[in-house]
Amino acid sequence: MITRAIVISVILLAASFPGHGVPATAQSPRTKAGQEKDNAIYLHETFDGYEIGSVPEVPQLQRVDKVTIFDGAGRVGTGKVARFDDSDTSRGGAMEYNLGTSAFGTLYVEFDALNNDPLKGDKSSTVIFGVGPWGPGKGLMLNAKAKRAFGFEMYQQKYLKLRVGNDTIADMRYDPADPFNVKIWVNDNDENTFAYQRPDTGDTATLNPDSVVVWVNNSLIGKLEPVGCPMRGEVTKGNAVLGRIGFSSSSTKVADFLIDNLHAEAPSGGMTQAPASGAKPAPLENAPPSATGEATPQQLPGAETRRYRSGKNPMDLFVFKPEGWQAGDRRSAFIYFFGGGWTKGTPHKSASTAAWAAKNGMVGIAPDYRTKNRFGTSPLASVDDGRAAFYWVLEHADELGIDPKRIAVGGSSAGGHVALWTAIEKAPPGSDATTSPKSKPAALFLTSAVTDTSPQTGYTPKRFGDNATALSPVHQLDAKMPPVLMFHAAFDDLVHYSTAVALQHQLESTGNVCELVTIPLGGHGFSREYPVWKRKVRAKMVELFRRAGLLPAIR
Repeated sequence: MITRAIVISVILLAASFPGHGVPATAQSPRTKAGQEKDNAIYLHETFDGYEIGSVPEVPQLQRVDKVTIFDGAGRVGTGKVARFDDSDTSRGGAMEYNLGTSAFGTLYVEFDALNNDPLKGDKSSTVIFGVGPWGPGKGLMLNAKAKRAFGFEMYQQKYLKLRVGNDTIADMRYDPADPFNVKIWVNDNDENTFAYQRPDTGDTATLNPDSVVVWVNNSLIGKLEPVGCPMRGEVTKGNAVLGRIGFSSSSTKVADFLIDNLHAEAPSGGMTQAPASGAKPAPLENAPPSATGEATPQQLPGAETRRYRSGKNPMDLFVFKPEGWQAGDRRSAFIYFFGGGWTKGTPHKSASTAAWAAKNGMVGIAPDYRTKNRFGTSPLASVDDGRAAFYWVLEHADELGIDPKRIAVGGSSAGGHVALWTAIEKAPPGSDATTSPKSKPAALFLTSAVTDTSPQTGYTPKRFGDNATALSPVHQLDAKMPPVLMFHAAFDDLVHYSTAVALQHQLESTGNVCELVTIPLGGHGFSREYPVWKRKVRAKMVELFRRAGLLPAIR
């Protein structure tokens, strides 16, 4: 039994070893991605597919001034970034996108940012992210308060503010030396509340009508409540008027920020109050897949789509091939499963890791699997798909240019649970024994992984019903397991740290190899809260892959 004293002692031991300086690993360049209506992704821009010094133009870009592609040097996100630099004070800068040919009633936006020069400017020097009405014009739309539903203001001098009109609704200080992640949910419906998943706890929260909520490093900014705050009424009056997003600055001040991973999509939640017509939607728990706002991707930028399961619910995986790949190669590979509590998420979330693997010469693979939001399924289906995806890769290793004995598998959160089940021989309840993998992965890599689903000590055992222990990896491990590298935050309140310690203990007690890296800061999404850990995690992955003979990719 893992006691609290043991957990604390492990935390202290891990914290006593300082983090090493780790150089950032550049992400594999992606194609410029814009609106993907079928996937409910309106914009997904990593800025990697451009030349340094160029302008990040895509069809959705309506206005761009004083924004160019910049080498981020791993300081924010990976690879190239957009630099918003209005050192020329004769006019302000701007980077505005029109998300579609019509307006949206709800919106989710995320981006990473870093103060590129904290000593520049004064307390009024700022870059403002805004959301406003959709409009086809090329002119600047979000600089005037009457055209902006709200403004998220990033000041050169250590402050972040949410402003509606002339009023500052909430603010917070930030460390200008560290990058920060911003998540924004917007609800333009006049009467309906909107359900979304809190990034700090994973719990469901409701966003009030005509409201916005902003999270910075998975914490609410200032005094905001999860229900959000009202937006500018004269802008958002009436449903579905949103559709313009972007950054702007003052024409008389100086600002310098780096921006990466700008993403906008239809949120995955559902309406929780009756619309004005009186038609009542299904409760979120029982909502059909079409009501969740998530859609199953058919393709990912920079990847080949391969179908690994046909039938009623066909499933694809997305293959990122490295530069110089040839059909006769026998490269190592890395399969990475996205997280989302077996409820939400798509391979869009795991694509960057698969692309990173390809950048290192491996074949990177981001499989899809069934989730509750999109298919109305339980975690048993997720596990079944994960095992089938790994089986398919083994069977098609030759045509993928892969050595079947040199395939690593990984995942985050629920994706880590799925990854673990590719290394356990016996098919669990709900899985097809005919697609059980014929061999084990060469290594396992887990971040914030669900390793225990048992009724006594596990995460959300009720999701598994009578099969909670049968689907609990720590209770079903084989005598011989692949080497495992785990990252887990000591203060993860969603998937408790003690479950990671228990898995390490169980593996090592049976003669297997398991390294648990304790994250002394942050919670379940520690790499978003503290982006420096993303670089450290990937550096440790390289170490693992070298020990396991996976790097160099070709031997």
